[in-house]
Amino acid sequence: MSDDKPAKTGRGPLAGCVRLAVERYFADLNGQCPGTSLYETVIGEVEAPLIETVMRHVGHNQCQAAKILGINRNTLRKKLLNYGLADRPDAAPSTQGSDLL
Repeated sequence: MSDDKPAKTGRGPLAGCVRLAVERYFADLNGQCPGTSLYETVIGEVEAPLIETVMRHVGHNQCQAAKILGINRNTLRKKLLNYGLADRPDAAPSTQGSDLL
């Protein structure tokens, strides 16, 4: 199996964390119905910290982050905006050399 293709077995360390968290979620409900949209809830809880961590790992380089995440850069940009992760103090354009104009 190639190292750049994730296993689709659901047996990796992240799968174990998700499994444990969902089991804890159901236990906390004490038999109550979880309602609807559990999938959206889990994705919403996981996607933002995933993107935030990857962005930090690559020094906020969107092209590198999109490649690591396996998504289009425009999709990443939309998600950054959606989760409020696009506004960083160091994201402002550099003003170095602007006094030369």
